[in-house]
Amino acid sequence: MDLMSRSISGTDSAERTDAFQLPMRFPKTAELLADDIRNRIIRGELKEGDYLPLEGELKSSLGISRPTLREAFRILEAEKLISVVRGSRTGARVHQPTAQAVSRYAGYVLQSQNTTIGDIYDARLAIEPFCAWRLAKRKDKSSADVLEAEANKLTAMVNEGRHTDFLIGLVEFHRLIVQETGNRTLLLITTMLQDVTARHQIDLQRRRPLDQETQRKRAHWGLRSFAKLIDLIRQSDPEGAAAHWQLHIINANRNWVPKEDQGLLLNVLG
Repeated sequence: MDLMSRSISGTDSAERTDAFQLPMRFPKTAELLADDIRNRIIRGELKEGDYLPLEGELKSSLGISRPTLREAFRILEAEKLISVVRGSRTGARVHQPTAQAVSRYAGYVLQSQNTTIGDIYDARLAIEPFCAWRLAKRKDKSSADVLEAEANKLTAMVNEGRHTDFLIGLVEFHRLIVQETGNRTLLLITTMLQDVTARHQIDLQRRRPLDQETQRKRAHWGLRSFAKLIDLIRQSDPEGAAAHWQLHIINANRNWVPKEDQGLLLNVLG
């Protein structure tokens, strides 16, 4: 493995006319090595499940010290790009970057910015109606089959009284609406927020438990709405699908974020 070479050019200090200069920081060898390995993973040269060479081989081929190598590995471990098993006879294992790997950190960022639960749910109004429109606009209707299969799973959960599983499954249904559009950017955003919404919905049920009959009625209302969305997608009615799903999100948000919870701050630590 070749360590990526770096060069920094500049003018002689005597020729500089700036009133002041920020101190120049040169990257450490461990950072350069981590950069090189990270780039290889992102470009697909190193794939999920691959193993890096053993520590001794890397030290010898790169001409670096053990502390430098381990510092580079710590950087990559923190980014969830490799996993190191101490004492293993294999090298560090490579992992592709995933949305799940950054979702918890994204939650920390949102909480540090005093983001409210209402803010999280409003974001769905900016994403999902457009996705419903896009699915209905496409000639390929296979997405309707995917959503119907998920809706059937949710129906079985309701019939079996598995309400917690149903709540988690609701989040997955919403994610599938975005996933089926093929828009990777929107899917990344949705997946990052998925854990937050699932946590909140389960916590809300704990804080304000509903009787079995109310839960059943709400679940069947949601399932009927899902079925209508699927029909609109199959009928190639993008405007109708978008309008229906926008109304669905507005009504659902009223249930999941009642007025007294609108200003409730996001908490991913508890």
